[in-house]
Amino acid sequence: MTRAALVALAGLLQAASDPLVGPWRAVLDLAGGRLPFTLEIAQTRGRLTGRVCNGPSCTELSAIARGRAGADSVVLELGDYAASITLAQRGDSLAGMYRNVGNRGPRAIPVRAQRGRWPLSQGPPALLGSWDAVFVTDGRNSPRVFQFRNALAGLEAAFLTNTCDYGLFWGRASADSFAVAHFDGSFVYLLSGRLDGDTLRGTFHAGLRTQTPYTAVRSTGKPHLVPPTELTRADTVHPFRFSFPDLEGRAVTDTDPRFRGKVVAIDIFGTWCPTCHDAVPVLVQLWREFHQRGLEVVGFAYEVSPDSAVANPLIRRFREKFHIPYPLLRAGINVVEETAATLPQLTGFTAYPTTLFLRRDGRVKYVYAGFRGPSVPEQYRKQVEDYRRIVEEMLRER
Repeated sequence: MTRAALVALAGLLQAASDPLVGPWRAVLDLAGGRLPFTLEIAQTRGRLTGRVCNGPSCTELSAIARGRAGADSVVLELGDYAASITLAQRGDSLAGMYRNVGNRGPRAIPVRAQRGRWPLSQGPPALLGSWDAVFVTDGRNSPRVFQFRNALAGLEAAFLTNTCDYGLFWGRASADSFAVAHFDGSFVYLLSGRLDGDTLRGTFHAGLRTQTPYTAVRSTGKPHLVPPTELTRADTVHPFRFSFPDLEGRAVTDTDPRFRGKVVAIDIFGTWCPTCHDAVPVLVQLWREFHQRGLEVVGFAYEVSPDSAVANPLIRRFREKFHIPYPLLRAGINVVEETAATLPQLTGFTAYPTTLFLRRDGRVKYVYAGFRGPSVPEQYRKQVEDYRRIVEEMLRER
């Protein structure tokens, strides 16, 4: 046998030798039920790689390390969200803890897994389609829209609020009951319920403990959510003022020469926010297409930690992941009230991301609260078209 053949055989034996390789049926154990997802581990040239999947929608693991807490331990890193899953392996079982900095503070949730894939499950015809939901929190009602569909990976769902979608949900249905979930390293969501004639009743689980009851009826086509341009208002009389440090600590303000006489799009975002990850490629594409005609873009990052030593590496990672060519500024922390306090010319700020479009004279013309991503294709297409239309219209203005 040649040397090359021996090396190839050794590589194959090494790849086959790691017992972690393969698909795993994983579960986060929430207070109100189990949140299922798929953990897929592969090995190439001696290096373990992996991803966390909700049906066909996956988040890549940034690193996999063995042996930190013993020979059978493994740490799965989700660097985009400063999250990790620490597991102990016992044969065909894994058990451990998911940890995340959390957009409202650190959290830890038990996780376990068994080798293999989840069976596919289709939803009944009576469940499929669009539903207008009402959530009740502290005596206040708030609207949501659910969309259910059957796909190659089984039952899928989308979840819309006034400001965003929560990514692709995936799960199962049995008789008149269903449960669909979304876990990407940051969002931890489980939507469960049952059909009661023409009504859905159930619970929305967020994180380890939060449980919110809801009722939903079949959508009629009438507006149920508030349009994204009507949620947040802005002072349109005076130029929009800002002053925040860039990632090197230098102050960047609205009077910077790069913004003078330009149409400016401001992205109010956080690296902890998966919806912001969906939105930023659209802004990058707009910058690349319209920058030479007078468009500038700037990002205001509102992070979990006020410490630049913690926040700046996450913002840099975000910049590198999406090859962002425009400046990102560390603007504050991701508490809505505190974010609003740093942006006094806005009224009713509520959503990450929010996009401001400034005229050439620096005054706000449009405020677009939230973003609808690829899990809701029709709304995603419309928002991208709206952004393009707005930019082209404002570039024509003098």
